[in-house]
Amino acid sequence: MVVCNLNCPSCPFAYICIPMIIGAFIALKRYSGRLQKKRIVSQFSFLFITNTAFIFGSTGLIYTYFYCWESPFALMACPIGVLEHAFADRTWYILVYLVGAIGFASVIFGRAACGWACPIGFLQDLTKGRKIKREMDRKVRYLKYVILALIPPACYITERLAYTEICPIGGLTATVPHLIINPYGYTFTEFFLPKMLITAGFFVLIFLMTRGWCRHLCPVGAMMAPFNKISFLQLNYYEEKCVKCFKCAKICPMQIEMPYKNKSTECIRCGKCVDICPTDALDFNFKWQ
Repeated sequence: MVVCNLNCPSCPFAYICIPMIIGAFIALKRYSGRLQKKRIVSQFSFLFITNTAFIFGSTGLIYTYFYCWESPFALMACPIGVLEHAFADRTWYILVYLVGAIGFASVIFGRAACGWACPIGFLQDLTKGRKIKREMDRKVRYLKYVILALIPPACYITERLAYTEICPIGGLTATVPHLIINPYGYTFTEFFLPKMLITAGFFVLIFLMTRGWCRHLCPVGAMMAPFNKISFLQLNYYEEKCVKCFKCAKICPMQIEMPYKNKSTECIRCGKCVDICPTDALDFNFKWQ
């Protein structure tokens, strides 16, 4: 039996239970609706599973969401880290593994991992950002595709993990925890300060804008987004039931023009629109159902 001795810095469970406790208090006020109750259980479960290397050891599997594999208790590998290694080390065969893992999950669920599994998505759900002007939002959404496209050549030319050096998710989930656990054992590089500044910018972004990281900057989201059009899991719109109240558009954290853009590549399958619809004009199902 594990007994809490309140010595959080030396406890592997602290980096799981503390976010869960804080998240639970906030989520009680933020999550309402049938799907949202299920979603928070899913998010908490994946937050725990993501950090269980202290139980299972580090595996060779790949996360289908963004989480740094250098996090102290990371169970699996970061998809962006795998992409970087393929080009920096010229290990092309791991690209087959990466494309297979991301492709398999995305063909079935689309970008649902962003809404139901990703701990970084969960963190953003707990912040209360604002929506921005629609025209500006449309233009900036393409930035995540530009970032994804630049990672391979940057790693190939420099022969190093160029994106990881400045990645805010790595800063949040790996650098900061390592500094807390063993501040004197951390090796500082010239990228430390820029990485910490970008990590601080990440927090500014998610507090100012709802799902700002997912919408505009996440390269993993860019990997999965095109699969929304063909995935087995789809958000269905029944126009004959719709009363055009547009509550779905108002609540959408990805600022999608609902209900008409129900197959948008930006949809993270969070189900907020389904829960708020007064006439059941929206629902989820798999194509084989």
